[in-house]
Amino acid sequence: MGGSACGALLAKHGFKVLILEKNPRIGGSCSYYEKDGFKIDMGTHMFIRGNKGPFGTCTRRLGMGTPLEFIRTRNIAWLRGFNVDARVPSNVFLMPIFIGRVLVQSGFPLRLIPNVMRMFYDILKMPPEKIEEWDGRTIEEFMAQYTEEPFVHALIGFLLGLYFILPPWQASAGESIWNFQRFVYDSSLGYPKGGAVAIPATFLKGAEMHGAKVMTNAGVTKIMVEDGKVAGVVVKDKDKFYAPVVVSTTSLRDTVFKLAGSQYFPKSYVNRVEKIKSSFIAVQAKIGLKKKVTDVGCVCGSYPRKRSQKDISLEEMKKIFKNLEEGKLLSYTPIYCPIPSNFDPDLAPPGRQLLTACAVAPTTDIELQDDPKAWIDDMLTALYDLVPGAKENAIFVDTFSVEAMANWIGKTSGAAVTTGQTPDQVGVNRPGHRTPVSGLYICGDGAGSRGVGTELACQSGMDCADLIFNDWRNYLI
Repeated sequence: MGGSACGALLAKHGFKVLILEKNPRIGGSCSYYEKDGFKIDMGTHMFIRGNKGPFGTCTRRLGMGTPLEFIRTRNIAWLRGFNVDARVPSNVFLMPIFIGRVLVQSGFPLRLIPNVMRMFYDILKMPPEKIEEWDGRTIEEFMAQYTEEPFVHALIGFLLGLYFILPPWQASAGESIWNFQRFVYDSSLGYPKGGAVAIPATFLKGAEMHGAKVMTNAGVTKIMVEDGKVAGVVVKDKDKFYAPVVVSTTSLRDTVFKLAGSQYFPKSYVNRVEKIKSSFIAVQAKIGLKKKVTDVGCVCGSYPRKRSQKDISLEEMKKIFKNLEEGKLLSYTPIYCPIPSNFDPDLAPPGRQLLTACAVAPTTDIELQDDPKAWIDDMLTALYDLVPGAKENAIFVDTFSVEAMANWIGKTSGAAVTTGQTPDQVGVNRPGHRTPVSGLYICGDGAGSRGVGTELACQSGMDCADLIFNDWRNYLI
């Protein structure tokens, strides 16, 4: 996503651009495959800002208007877990009814409602300079101002940290607040017609419109550096492409240690890259159903669904995530399951339905203490409980391990966000696009910008393109 946005805008700026894609199909985690008449996302996606965010900004800057069509369902999500069973309405005016239902079902302490309401009021009204002050602190620290109730910390912290696949004691409060504001004010959570791949495909169409060339099956195996400057890239260990500017969209760690070579970077830079913390990742399932079992846009929840408040405490969550960091199966399984065919029926044959689900899992650099298949089985058990009728009506069930997704995306650890949005890695502390090697830049989820997932990558790509243009204009490259 970052590469297609960056390449397209550089072409618009007048640069001669070659965009290299390692896979046979474009899109990375937004790519797709086809099976039995279904068009299936490689990843599990919904998009919080639609054309009001970076995607619309990018296409407008390319002179394309807003060709992407983001679709919303009547009920955007179905929350099942934490003792809650409630549908999230797309209509913002129905949100108070939904919130009231959640408070009652969860057994939320009534005495704490004023404090929590004040917290959300403060979040929605917080000015940019105050958000920046909270960049360097965690969601857990932010919530402590309003209540020390473990249940509240666990429930709300889970929701605010969900954006980044990080627990609330690791995720940046400032980054969470910034994204939550946009989620509420833009009110555009949805999914694109044509599937997730429609977004990078549109960017690449814009890139080619401005003269860029796109190559698939062209995985970069080396970034060439000569005399402290980037010289080009090597594709598949044989084909060389020379250029004064290279933009890497893999992780910062892979760029430095795997592609370019750490010997070309200052020791201080290498030390910082070594310390970068990533987010977690997920095992995935793609399920084709012979009939429609729900009309919501997404199912989110956890298994088992019924848990006491004691079981939902922050301390219990910390034990669960400690197991995750040690490669052990979790005592409860969080599930995120977008249903693309409810947004765009053309993604499934008539009368059928497509589920794309995932469950949090360790990155590939963590040794699993349980059989890898157990992680898949655990996800499916949870999914079948959360989505009634899914198991009985399955035509096919395709599952993907963390290793499989890491190989497809091409990032060593397989992390969803390779530079995780922790307090020391957001805002002014986020790695910049420009590296110490002249002409070598980073964009995507590894450097620069704010945002959630693919929107973060897109904004990073645009910012990187603008930086390169300014560096060229000022004779820095």
